[in-house]
Amino acid sequence: MTEHDQRHNGIHINLFLGGRPCLVVGGGKVALRKIEMLLEAGAAVTVVSPEICDELRPLIDAGALTHLERKFQVGDVDDKLLVYSATNSRGINKEVLITCRSKNVLCCCVDGNWSESDFTTPAITKHNQLTVSVSSGGNDCRQSKMVKNSIARHLKMMESAHLVVVGTDHNHLTVEEREPFHLTGHRLERAGFMINQLWGIHEFMILNTCNRVEVIAVVSKETAGNGILRHIMGFPNLKEDKYYLKTGKEAFEHLCLVTAGILSQTPGENHITAQIKEALDLAKQRGWAGNMVQEWISSSLRVSKEIKNTVAPLLHNYEIEDLALKYLEANGHDLANSTVMMLGSGMIGKGLVNDSLPTVKKVIWCYHVNRPEIPANWNSKVELCTFNEMKNRITEADIIVSAADAPGHILHMAHAPFFNQERPVTVIDLGMPRNIDPELDDLSADISVVDLDGLKYWYRKELTDMNKVISESRSIAGQNMDLFEKISGSFKSSANAE
Repeated sequence: MTEHDQRHNGIHINLFLGGRPCLVVGGGKVALRKIEMLLEAGAAVTVVSPEICDELRPLIDAGALTHLERKFQVGDVDDKLLVYSATNSRGINKEVLITCRSKNVLCCCVDGNWSESDFTTPAITKHNQLTVSVSSGGNDCRQSKMVKNSIARHLKMMESAHLVVVGTDHNHLTVEEREPFHLTGHRLERAGFMINQLWGIHEFMILNTCNRVEVIAVVSKETAGNGILRHIMGFPNLKEDKYYLKTGKEAFEHLCLVTAGILSQTPGENHITAQIKEALDLAKQRGWAGNMVQEWISSSLRVSKEIKNTVAPLLHNYEIEDLALKYLEANGHDLANSTVMMLGSGMIGKGLVNDSLPTVKKVIWCYHVNRPEIPANWNSKVELCTFNEMKNRITEADIIVSAADAPGHILHMAHAPFFNQERPVTVIDLGMPRNIDPELDDLSADISVVDLDGLKYWYRKELTDMNKVISESRSIAGQNMDLFEKISGSFKSSANAE
């Protein structure tokens, strides 16, 4: 760091100037801005200048400040807390600075002498009780003003903080229709980057699961209704019944039902809790979310526990991997004599391997990068292979289940020659975007491909009255709206307080 950098690597402080004596040397337009700033802070202002601009006259006539109609004198700085030297003479400003230095009085010169001054004035914007200052240490005042003006526009939107949820799920679009809208990998990062640039978006997170994709955000009133999030999600061409946009209490109710698993592909499942927490953690790591979104999610998780406890007797409470096994059993598969090929080593993949081991003959567990760790008691029934090697093992499989986090098809028509055409194979695709090319279903009568929609329609036949489940859940969410009101009130209070 250079000596110049060290000298101007200062600290930003907020001076309380009420009734404190301050001096401005000069009476022009630049001096006027410093005088107005000091008067706004409640300082006792003295102005020394033989001439003044027209705008200063009303302030003097009103007695808002003391005007010494003459040139600067050494004794003018005595007993002053700080001094601004704002004449149009660099020599006079230098003289004021030297005088202040000799008497240990803080001084700021508004011309080229600024680099020798004791302080600079940052670009300042105020909104209600909030004050924001931006400073370049005197090196780039134009940039400071640009940043200040940009922040000023944003502050006007900070008075309101509305909860908004924009998304779509398996209840609005089929798996094929929904697939293009899911955000994974670089698409997730790109969407997050775009949302993060928007004025009026205070905080947000993106929830992307196998059956839903949605943005949960705290936004200004203007942003809540202008449709910008809908555009970023790619929904402009969708009919209104193909996606949802919920605000306020309706959004909070939605979050409570989602976190309780009531709106999942298999109502009552528990994976959604971990998925929401992971999405929140990612948003916090990326700087998208903070205390606001954290409070909404924490409150909805709290309500979701009450919902689960109440409606649990009405549900089978299957996880998606349980549902896959139930489907296979219901469709006549002899699991005890079946070899299952599992694609994917994530949470669902691990769960399915674990749940299937007691009932199946063997599991071929295929992974891409993260090699799964196999417990010692699994070794006799679980064999590992990479995605690149799986084509050589397909012929052994009676059942193939895929739940990988992949941007495209893992199993596709290029694998067709590796299937045993005389051996019936059931393929279950739990991925989103889909991991299995649906055209494989038409390859042979012995190959059956079932995706998430297929499981959903089958499972709905097994369910009790979902209308009753949802009605009970909404009732519980409504009974906890005091949490919503409390959080909303705290956001509004913080938006209007420093």
